[in-house]
Amino acid sequence: MHIVVFALSTLVLALVLVALMVPFARRIGLPLPVTIAAVGLAAGAAAAFGNVSLAGMNLSALDRWFVEQVAFDSSSLLFLFLPPLLFEMALSVNVRRLIDDLGGVMLMAVVAVVVATAFVGLAVWAVAPVGLVACLVLGAAVATTDPGAVITTFREIGAPRRLLVILEGESLLNDAAAIAIFTFLLSLLAAQAEAPTAAGVILGFLYSFGAGAAAGLAVAWVAARVFPVLGRSALAEMSMTMAVAYGAYLVADLWLGASGVVSVVFAGLATGSWGFVHMGPGNWNTVRAVWAQTGFWANSMILLLVSLLTPWMLSNLTLAQAGLVVLVYVAAFAARGVVIFGFLPVLERLGHAAPLSQPQRILVFWGGVRGSVTLILALALVQMPGLGTAGPVLGALAAAFTLATLFFNATTLAILTSRLGLDQLSPADLALRERIIAGSLDRVRSVITDIARARTLEPEALAAVETALGQRRREVEARSEAGSDRIPFGERLKLGLAILCGQEARLVRRGFEEGAIGPRTTIRMRLNAERNADAARTGGRQGYVEAIEQALNSAAGARTAVILHRWLRWDRRLREVIELKLSVLLESDRVIRALQRFCEDTVAPMIGEDAAKNLAELLEWRLKRVHEEIDAIELQYPAYVAALEQALIARAAIRRERQQYERLHRDGVIGTELRDDLIRRLDRRERAVARPPRLDLALSPEALIEKVSIFADLEPAQRRAICRRLKPRFTMPGEVVVAEGDRGTDMYFVASGALEVRGPGASIPLANGDFFGELALFMPFRRRRTSVVSMGFCRLLRLTRRDFLRLIRKDPAIETVIRRAAESQLGREFPVIPPASEKATPDKATPAEAGE
Repeated sequence: MHIVVFALSTLVLALVLVALMVPFARRIGLPLPVTIAAVGLAAGAAAAFGNVSLAGMNLSALDRWFVEQVAFDSSSLLFLFLPPLLFEMALSVNVRRLIDDLGGVMLMAVVAVVVATAFVGLAVWAVAPVGLVACLVLGAAVATTDPGAVITTFREIGAPRRLLVILEGESLLNDAAAIAIFTFLLSLLAAQAEAPTAAGVILGFLYSFGAGAAAGLAVAWVAARVFPVLGRSALAEMSMTMAVAYGAYLVADLWLGASGVVSVVFAGLATGSWGFVHMGPGNWNTVRAVWAQTGFWANSMILLLVSLLTPWMLSNLTLAQAGLVVLVYVAAFAARGVVIFGFLPVLERLGHAAPLSQPQRILVFWGGVRGSVTLILALALVQMPGLGTAGPVLGALAAAFTLATLFFNATTLAILTSRLGLDQLSPADLALRERIIAGSLDRVRSVITDIARARTLEPEALAAVETALGQRRREVEARSEAGSDRIPFGERLKLGLAILCGQEARLVRRGFEEGAIGPRTTIRMRLNAERNADAARTGGRQGYVEAIEQALNSAAGARTAVILHRWLRWDRRLREVIELKLSVLLESDRVIRALQRFCEDTVAPMIGEDAAKNLAELLEWRLKRVHEEIDAIELQYPAYVAALEQALIARAAIRRERQQYERLHRDGVIGTELRDDLIRRLDRRERAVARPPRLDLALSPEALIEKVSIFADLEPAQRRAICRRLKPRFTMPGEVVVAEGDRGTDMYFVASGALEVRGPGASIPLANGDFFGELALFMPFRRRRTSVVSMGFCRLLRLTRRDFLRLIRKDPAIETVIRRAAESQLGREFPVIPPASEKATPDKATPAEAGE
């Protein structure tokens, strides 16, 4: 019982200390990790030099042994605290932003670790009587920046978002490289190898990183399939994500012998990018809030506990050996400087990394703060038998170096940020700030007026407040107008596009959380919104328009689905592609209308009326294009479009009804029992409409031939004969069915959809019941002078010349029907079409083919 009381007492004390450190750190103006490390260091020093046992004075010998050997073991600290710490940070990483700077991130996360390991290891090996492998182990231990210390510090000092993304990626991924190299070098020591080989290090890292990433993605994928069966319980889904964090670490580390750190990071990235859409609506916010608290506890506890042991590790250094700390510090930051100021500019010139300004490089260089992860590796060095007497010295050097970065680099980051001017707002942000203040003052003035009227306040008091607000409003408006004049129209338009893209992403996420948008639709719309934002940020209006067109003209997996249908007759994937595209279009219609209102009410005061008018026209164009795409699908599947729209309306009605019941419960109008009964009834109704209607592609020739008008006069037996020869073909938007210059041998009938004949003259539209390629049945050697392009998803019937000849040998009446249709379509330009049974010979093309 004593050990339980001791553990609980220690936990309570640690939580109290951590909680008090938050306001204390803000009061003294230091980053929270620095403050926690200082408290832990002070407590550890008092325990070490005051000869106070960390295990407690009242514990039995067995309990004291358990606490010392298990609770403060470096491996147990890694297993207990590292998975939640890394998983929480990975959940909040924007993968799209990380991909934008992937070149720089991978350089900092992998190359920088290798360079730092070599620099530190060789520097210490040159002056200390320690083996090369042991010195390289030290280099790997101090090569990793700590995610908790770096990210927390940069968030607190208000560093630029771009730098935060780079450092998030670096600190999350470089643990993998450092620990992989660290583990490999320790295995060499255990095998009493003389020196590491480059091939061994590279292969060991590649396996550790690759297998760890695969394990993390696999665990996240399995969890995403389990979320829907948890009954939309936020508590159950939170428990599952906790299992994902620890499970990914255990699977990679214990089963695969790979990097558990990488596994946890990739599991977190996958869950935060697409896994969350399989959770119940609204539950993601709850999961994120719980994980934010869990991550805070993990980061604080691991830093506090290891800091307590740091004085004991430092006591292993002699005065002469303490000078090596300066050597390690200089070597580590020299390696970081080589990467940031040497390798990174080369990568930027090659176009593989977004460029950084010189002040940004300096801040990233100085931000190489180490923390709890390095302290744990330092503790592992002390406890590693294979290092012999060098282990305590190397561990002490790593611990001292970590404290130097925390108390020197981390504490001066805010000052350096200010000196470099990176904490200053840009002219565009300054103008935006003034416009936001102006808009806020207008709202405040309106609210104050309403309050005064409702409470019948004295007119003099109201007039005084309105006068003060009006005066401030005029001052802000003057500064705002002056700032707008300094900002070109293009910059204000780009700023407005960035605001719209951010709002679009929020609307999509809100729609998912409210149950309005399904999981697959949410993933696709989020991806489109992020691509739109990227295109607007780099290419302005033109880039935004091109991104919209690309999203409208493409459907995820459409090409693969069409290939599977054509060659294997698998229709399921094709059906899913069309269903997803239509769902995205219908939801986009709702989102764009909301963006139009947002642009008019919120964006216009920020960027000016001229830029806001341009944005309004852009949104109107986008809405029109969405309607065109919806109409193209409706032309083929009118019943399905109507059914899906009805399902969306039904789901919206259920969602609003649910919100109303929740609001009545919060206001105390109805009790919990009645609310639960109403919600259960809603759940049963929602299950009936939750699954969208299934699309029937209707690709059988029997169903399609009924829509071809030229076969209407044929006898049923003749139509059945034709059906046996016709082959259905499904085309995707933008697909060239027949190209200019080809010698065709097939005739096509349009069962449904829209195509366009493109040639020297005006384009000719083709719709249901039309046909083309008829001359190919009679004169196959003639080259086409036009191309036929599919304008949407189209269903065609293809009749080859070989099958046509077989048909007319049995029933000449079929040739007559097709000949009459061809002559009627070609008109006088081609008065005589040779019989199909005659031997085809190459001939000069005629003007009639321009209409074919």
